[in-house]
Amino acid sequence: MKKKYFISFLIVSMLLGGCSNYKELNQVSIVVAMGVDYLPKEKKYHVITQIFNPSAIATATQSGSQGVPVIALDEKGKTITEAVRNVSKKGSRQNIYSHVALVIIGETLAKEKSLNYIFDVFERDSKIRVNIPVIIARNKSVDEIMNNIAALDKISAKSIVGKIKNTSALLGENQETLMREAISAISSSGREPVINGVSLKNESEASQTLENANKVNSSYDMINGTGIFRDGKLVGWLDGPPAKSIQIIDNLINEMNVEIPCNKKDYDSMELSRVKSKTEIKMKNNIPIINIKINSIGHIDEVLCNANFDKAKTLNKYEKTAENVVKQSIETGISEVKKLGGDAFGFGEKLYMVNPKIYKKYEGNWNVTFKKAKVTVSVDVQINNVGMRRKPYPY
Repeated sequence: MKKKYFISFLIVSMLLGGCSNYKELNQVSIVVAMGVDYLPKEKKYHVITQIFNPSAIATATQSGSQGVPVIALDEKGKTITEAVRNVSKKGSRQNIYSHVALVIIGETLAKEKSLNYIFDVFERDSKIRVNIPVIIARNKSVDEIMNNIAALDKISAKSIVGKIKNTSALLGENQETLMREAISAISSSGREPVINGVSLKNESEASQTLENANKVNSSYDMINGTGIFRDGKLVGWLDGPPAKSIQIIDNLINEMNVEIPCNKKDYDSMELSRVKSKTEIKMKNNIPIINIKINSIGHIDEVLCNANFDKAKTLNKYEKTAENVVKQSIETGISEVKKLGGDAFGFGEKLYMVNPKIYKKYEGNWNVTFKKAKVTVSVDVQINNVGMRRKPYPY
C-alpha cells in the first residue's frame, strides 16, 4: 500500500510542478529566418534575425489594416554566436530559433570563410534545426534580400523557399539545398556542396515596406544561379541550362524543358521527364575516366516551326536534336565546373562507392584530380507524346 501511495504522490507532484523552462508566448520572439555575412574591414560577422511580428496579425484582425509581418534585428560580433547574443540588446523578448525556415549566407562570407566554420555553430546548437534550406545572397547584401516585403508572400523566407521548390520542380536548374546536405558534402572529400543564389530585382526605397507589396511592379527576390565551391569556399557560379547538369547527374530532375532549334531563328520546346542517369567512373594513368548515360522521355509542348508529327522521320529528327542539346548542356556544365576546380557532381564519392581502395590514393587532392577528368556523355530521348495537335498549321 505504501508503494502505491508513493507512486501516486510522485505523479501528482509531477503534474503540479509544471515545466521549469516554461515561458509565456508574450515572453518570446519567434525567429523565422537568419542571415549571416562577414565584414572584412571590421573582421566581424554580421547576423540578421528576422522575427515574426504577432502584433501585425492582431492589428489586422481588429482593425482590418495590416502591419509589417516581420521585424529585423541585426548585430555584429567576432563570432556568429557573439553577434547573435548581441542582438539581445535590441529585443525585449528571448529569441526562439527552433522555427527558423531559411538561412541566408552573404556572398562575401561564402567567398572568404570556409563553410566548415559557418555551419559549425548551427550544427552544435541543438536549438536550431539543420534540415532547413540554405541560400546565398548574390550581388546584394543579406539585409536587402531578407527584408524585401514581397507581394504574394510577405514573409521573405516563405517566399524564397517557395520559389526554390517551384523552380526545381519545373525548370531543373536549381534544387533545394538543406543545411544538413551542405554539411554532408563538406564532410566528404569526394564532393563539394552546391548552394543556390538569390538576388533582388526592381529594388526601390519601398522594398522593405508594405508599400512594395501594393505595387504592380514591386521588387522581388529571384533564384539566381548555383554556387560552386572548392575546399568549402565559393569560387563561382553556374547559370542557365548548364546548371541542369548537376541535377541530371545526381538524378534530381523532376521535369525540365529543352529548346530545340528548328531553323535559323526559331525554336520548338520539348518537356523531358523520367530523366535517369547512370555514371561509371574508373582511373587510368591517374586520370578519371567518366562515362555518363542519360535516358529520358520527351513530350513536345510547343512548336513554332510547323512540323508534322504524323511522320516518323520528324519524331526521329526531334529526338536526335534533343539528345544533342542535352549532351552539349551537360558537357558545358562539367567543363565550367572543372575550370572552377570543385567537384560539384560528387564523382569522387561515386569512385569511392565502387572502388574505395583506389579512391584513397587520390582522396587528399581529389579536386585537382577531378580537373583532369575525361568525360563521355551519351543521351537517349524517346518522344512518347506530341500533345493534342499532330498536324501543322496551314501556313
